[in-house]
Amino acid sequence: MGASVGYVKWSIPEAELEQLDVCKARDLIRQCFFEAKKETFERAKRLLGQVPSDEEIKLSVEGAVRLAFKECDGRYEAPTRENLAGVAGILARKSANWGTPEDIVDHHRGQIQKVLVLLDRKRVVN
Repeated sequence: MGASVGYVKWSIPEAELEQLDVCKARDLIRQCFFEAKKETFERAKRLLGQVPSDEEIKLSVEGAVRLAFKECDGRYEAPTRENLAGVAGILARKSANWGTPEDIVDHHRGQIQKVLVLLDRKRVVN
């Protein structure tokens, strides 16, 4: 696999994992997908002669995340732990299909896995 020049391996800040619930987890997954896809979306827009803003990319990412919830029969507004796992898998697959390098997909999948494991621990404790 080629080098991932220009891609940023974003890590979820530990402070963001405090007081984690399913809605915050959904938002972290959306942010993680944004970070993984930002470069790919920017490149695609530039090929069309456009320079996308972060806001345009965020809107594209949010649409992809909402669609992933529909694909796994979930609701974006009321996520479940199971939906989040399904969404994470769909987004990882789409990222790979859209040309995101494997090491970036794997890194961000690992970040999302940290969130899902923490949700599982909280469910056991609560």
